[in-house]
Amino acid sequence: MNNIEFIGESIRILRTGKGQSQEQLALNAGVNTSYIGQIERGEKNPTIKTLEKIALALEVTLLDLLLHSNPTNRA
Repeated sequence: MNNIEFIGESIRILRTGKGQSQEQLALNAGVNTSYIGQIERGEKNPTIKTLEKIALALEVTLLDLLLHSNPTNRA
């Protein structure tokens, strides 16, 4: 799994942990719903600006989002 896939997985885990649908996250982050799905599947490489919007919508820091997805932090 590459870094983009890990970031997508992190977003999915954080989103579902907060009980949000992809639609809710997209609305709160101001991005397209299908784009959230593509990011979560590792199909799209989001910009830092988009990751900041997603992190804000998930109520985590950008650093938390990236560290949560870092393969070296996985058990």
